[in-house]
This record gives sequence, structure tokens and C-alpha cells, in this order.
Amino acid sequence: MSDAPVIVARIARPHGIRGGLLLEAETDHAEALFQAGRRLQIIGAPPPRALTVETARLHGGRWLVEVREVADRTVAEGLRGARLAVPRAELPDLPDGGYLLHDLIGMSVCEEDTTIGVIREVYDQPGAPLLALDVDGRERLIPFDAELVVELDFEAGEVHMKLPAGLLDI
Repeated sequence: MSDAPVIVARIARPHGIRGGLLLEAETDHAEALFQAGRRLQIIGAPPPRALTVETARLHGGRWLVEVREVADRTVAEGLRGARLAVPRAELPDLPDGGYLLHDLIGMSVCEEDTTIGVIREVYDQPGAPLLALDVDGRERLIPFDAELVVELDFEAGEVHMKLPAGLLDI
């Protein structure tokens, strides 16, 4: 499993004129992670930098946070869509056999003896997460649903699945 920072939220949009940010949490540990003083690393926005949480609270199903480094709406608008991460070591311990969706990135998806593609991204969606696979240079989305998963083999880096006929043709 990777030591890379783990994405915990996406900045959905600015809130108010003083630089508030509405976050879509991508973790089950948002309440523990979005605390005053917490540093959240911005992923994919040059230059790499971090935001320091000053306040955080639930607001209409999202997290409304104020951060030290953003003082107005203009700056907040520039962060729209950015992903926020924390070092893996700062996450709460997982139960035995537990894993993060983030851990699936880079694994191969196989059906029977055939490798279908490599997981490049995981989108945590209501209902079931979606795996974004690189299949011969094209992205294909498949649901990561317990009914489709035959086996997770972290040592081999493989997710064995039984996919419905025609799913990859969509």
C-alpha cells in the first residue's frame, strides 16, 4: 500500500465573501480530520501547498471550512475542484482486513484469467464507488460493488471481478 498522501476531500465551491470553502468529503473520517490546526495538502494545483483549517462544520451535507491561507472569495474561487489530502499516517487506524479506496489505485482488474485494465482513479459515489480503469489507453468506469468483486489480492495487486456482460462496451 502506498505512502502517498490520501485524498480526503474535494473543494466544491467558495462560500461567502471571506474565503470560506465548501468541501465534499471523500473519507469516513471527516469529523476527525477537519479540525482546527489540521494541514490539508492541495493535490494537483501548482505550486503544491497546504491549507490550515481554522474552523469546520457541517453545512447542508458538505463541510464548510475556513482556512488561514484563504482570506477572500477570489482566492477561494481559484481553488474550486482542487483535491485535499493528508499523510496516510494521520488517518485513524483501520480494522483488521480494512483498506482505503485509495489503496486500489494502481491495481489491475482481472476477470477469470484476463487482465482488463489498471485502476487510475476511484470516485466515491453514492451507491457504489466507481473504478476508473485504463483499458488500452481509454478510460472505462465500472462499479466497485461487493456483488461484482470476487477477490481483493493486495499482495498481487489485483482485483478479481465478475462483470456483467457488455459493461465495458458502454
